[in-house]
Amino acid sequence: MTRLIPRLVIGLTAVHFAVALIASSTFDDMARDGLWNAVPGNPQREYEMWFFLAGFGLLALGTLSQRIVHDTGRLPAQLGWYLLAIGIPLQILYPVSGAPGLIALGVLALIAARRDSAGESRRTPPVDTYRP
Repeated sequence: MTRLIPRLVIGLTAVHFAVALIASSTFDDMARDGLWNAVPGNPQREYEMWFFLAGFGLLALGTLSQRIVHDTGRLPAQLGWYLLAIGIPLQILYPVSGAPGLIALGVLALIAARRDSAGESRRTPPVDTYRP
């Protein structure tokens, strides 16, 4: 599950970007307006732009956690907490959203991190390589 969680986060990101681009009613209008300063003052454009850009934060969480798993073999618990910190308020403020996916992935990430941590404590402690 440790290696699967980052991939699922990246997959959720792909869905997020697809929804942002397919459901958008303003990207064409912004392109016609020349893009420069095409968002301020238009609440629909602001919403859609922030929705799209938020996907990059989610992508960063997925790819960085994937790198950490690759390098250490362990999933950081922070990933789960970050996903929950995004998903729970989103579920409360905007119930019809992708928040349940974030919450589910956050819980799964915490479970995987806990299992990784428990497995690590049963192993031989690493050799201290710190030299001042």
